[in-house]
Amino acid sequence: MKLFFSNLLSKASLRMRLLILFVSLLVISIVTVGAVTYIQAKNITLNTIEDRLTRETQLMGYIAENLHFLYVSDESYFMQQLNVNVRTQQYQLDEDGIESHFFYIVDNEAAPFTVSADSLPAISDRLITDITEEQNGQFSRMIDGEQYTISFQQMDEIGGIYVLLVPNSSFMTPVTSMGSYIITIIIASILITTILLTLFVRTLTNPLTVLRNTMREVRKGNLIQAPEPKTTLPEFVSLHKSYDAMIDQMRTMLHELKNTTVELNHTGEDLKNSSNSALQSSHDLTESIDIVKQGAEQTASSSENSVSSSMAMKNKTEIMMQNMDNVFANAESMNTSAVNGEKNISKLITTLQTYEKDFRDLTETIQQVNDYSLSISKLVGLIQGIAEQTKLLSLNASIEAARAGDAGKGFSVVANEVGKLAEQSSTAAYEITNAISNMEEITHDATKEFKQMQKKTITNLTIANDSKSSFDDLMKEIEETTRKLQHTKEELEELKKELPKLELSAEDFASISQETLASAEEMLASSEHQYKQTENTHEIGLKLMNISNSLSQITKQFTVN
Repeated sequence: MKLFFSNLLSKASLRMRLLILFVSLLVISIVTVGAVTYIQAKNITLNTIEDRLTRETQLMGYIAENLHFLYVSDESYFMQQLNVNVRTQQYQLDEDGIESHFFYIVDNEAAPFTVSADSLPAISDRLITDITEEQNGQFSRMIDGEQYTISFQQMDEIGGIYVLLVPNSSFMTPVTSMGSYIITIIIASILITTILLTLFVRTLTNPLTVLRNTMREVRKGNLIQAPEPKTTLPEFVSLHKSYDAMIDQMRTMLHELKNTTVELNHTGEDLKNSSNSALQSSHDLTESIDIVKQGAEQTASSSENSVSSSMAMKNKTEIMMQNMDNVFANAESMNTSAVNGEKNISKLITTLQTYEKDFRDLTETIQQVNDYSLSISKLVGLIQGIAEQTKLLSLNASIEAARAGDAGKGFSVVANEVGKLAEQSSTAAYEITNAISNMEEITHDATKEFKQMQKKTITNLTIANDSKSSFDDLMKEIEETTRKLQHTKEELEELKKELPKLELSAEDFASISQETLASAEEMLASSEHQYKQTENTHEIGLKLMNISNSLSQITKQFTVN
């Protein structure tokens, strides 16, 4: 039962709850006042009648005592006068609206007085016994189904107990009528007051009902203004103004959120395009560095061949010096060796020229890599700016969501996610910037080393050209054979002095080629890492676009008139 009333009360509206509360308090108050009034009136009436009956009994005792004193010798006349006084007492009580019966008890027998001889109810032996035992006093008893108040007193003049018997209904009729009147007034008051309370509660709850229906429309996404409340209560007027202010703020926030969503979508699109360009640039950069690596590998291979050639040249020169004595006798053989030496020098010059061209191309390629790095740095700066703007938009959205209270919790979650993505974009951009800075330092060092290698190559080329000129002169000298063999020997001595330098240059060139190859491999690894970071930035841009689309779908659920 308790659960049933609890469920019933939980389903009751505010109007019904107020009516139940007010009507219950009203009924309890009115019924309590009426019941207390009736009980007090009843008690006062009973006390008054009981006091009067006691006085009447005592008065009759005084009268009987006086009459007996006057007619002490005439018992019958005494009883006659006593009956007259009893009749007078009954008449006075009847005038006051009190029905009364009189009798006396002698030898445990009830004898009615003359005025009650025909109207006295049947007196039970039990009642006679109770009165006899008390002798003087007053109490209430049920006689023939009716309540009576019995007042009695011992009278020696009549040799028994004088008893005054009064039915309660005779003197309680006004009280009963007053109780009926009170009940009628209570019912009428409850009905009238219930009607007034219903109208009052309706006046209180109608503005709330209108506001509830309006907020139900808002819950469906229709941000409408509430109708003007038909009440002058300041609380409802203030509530209506607060609701209108809240709707205005929600509209403003929704407009700003829609604009922010559009801007976020555009920003995500720009970030996507920029990341695509960055991906393409990183891909091109990786291919260029791979070409540089291949060139460095070829250069390293050529430098090893150059070292081998210089070693072979050194060995041949030593052999030529050892066989110098045979040169004078074998001029033709020397001529053949000189021709071979000229060919080798020509090959060396061609090789050195190829090295120079390769170094020049490699330097240009590294410069292009540096230029691409600057372009990527600019794009990363743009990404950082976008990330900062996104964080600012996220902060503004969080502030607006906080102002919206419970209605803005969903917006607050989206704003936090956008802020996190913006923070990730900023971190990725920072890492890309560091990687590009490292790559710029590597390319700068590589460019510097390539320039030094180019200078050394030019020096070697100059030396090789000089050697070729020497071999040309040698060929001219060989044509004169014996006339200039001594001069050829001196030239060979000079060539022998230059060979260690040439060998050292070839070894330096091989070392630089190896370093260039290692730098190219590092640049390739950095470029691949940068490419992966750019792919992460691209994925972040796609996530940003997805979030902006989701936010746009959320804002479309609301209608702003």
